[in-house]
Amino acid sequence: MAARKAYRRPALLLLAVMAVSAIPSPSLAVTRSQVDAACADSKEQYEDYQQARARFEDAALDYEAVLNDIDRLERQQARIQGTVDNNADELLVIEDQIAERAVQLYMQGGLTSPGIIFSASSVDQFLTTTEFLSSAALGGQSTIDELLAARGELQRFQVDLAVSRGELAVAQQDANDLMVRQLEAMEAEQAAYARLSTRCQDLSAQYEAEQAAARAAARQRAAGSVQVGPFICPFTPGRTSFINSWGFPRSGGRTHKGTDLFAAWDEPMYAVADGVVYIGNGGLGGRSIWLTANNGVAYYYAHLSGWNVSNGQRVSQGQTIGFNGNTGNATGGSPHLHFEIHPGGRGGAAVNPYPTLVAACR
Repeated sequence: MAARKAYRRPALLLLAVMAVSAIPSPSLAVTRSQVDAACADSKEQYEDYQQARARFEDAALDYEAVLNDIDRLERQQARIQGTVDNNADELLVIEDQIAERAVQLYMQGGLTSPGIIFSASSVDQFLTTTEFLSSAALGGQSTIDELLAARGELQRFQVDLAVSRGELAVAQQDANDLMVRQLEAMEAEQAAYARLSTRCQDLSAQYEAEQAAARAAARQRAAGSVQVGPFICPFTPGRTSFINSWGFPRSGGRTHKGTDLFAAWDEPMYAVADGVVYIGNGGLGGRSIWLTANNGVAYYYAHLSGWNVSNGQRVSQGQTIGFNGNTGNATGGSPHLHFEIHPGGRGGAAVNPYPTLVAACR
């Protein structure tokens, strides 16, 4: 078995952390020391939770990297396969030309026996006959040279294709292994969170929400404030794991325009606000929902296993509208919700939902 490859992780998250660290934080209602004090009665569990979350984030970054490598290898393989197919077609043309040349030589008396033509099982048999080789100087040598060159090119690209297929197989196995590792880390994080005391959960969630809001406010001062209105987590808090994957590379040269929230298969997901839903099925998102809130903000849910609503239905905040899955281009991967926020409605640009999700989900 080929050795596991070291994958380069997306650098965007690290750059974001560096940029945030340079921005002074405003006064916050909850301090780090208050969180530590609140979690003192479940210190061991809190440490387990922090470590499990770190393991999930580490696995999620590795999983992102290997998926990007798979996409690169698949595109590379498609290019090589196209070249192989073209070379094979060219080779057939040249072989037909040689066979036609052999018939012409016979008709001109250059070959003494028609049996050489009609009994040959391949062009190679024409090329190894003394009569054909001696007759090649009558205008057929260039065609034979083209045949040999085309075969050499075809063999070279076939070797490249085999190498690419081998690399892709290793990357796909790595993705499967990382998917298991990510799932185990997610379950450990959620189990550790459930063991925390209620006060520890509440204060740590408030602290992280305030930290995220402070970072978001610093970014929005330069880009313009974005108001998303009243908002709740699309999953039950403590039952989803996610990282800031905004801007990470995606297939076809795209970048990630949302946050992937990982949760158990068929985990219920909720309307984050009051509004109207529109369901879709197909494309990259697979089974999906657009929720347009009463204030005009649109929320996009993708990769669902199924819906619990009908098209055009009005829903209330907290209502179950669908279930977690891996449809669309997430097929075969870890079940997760791809979630987007569009402050200007469905036709408007998406903004990074991570700060909003941290405030609501942790």
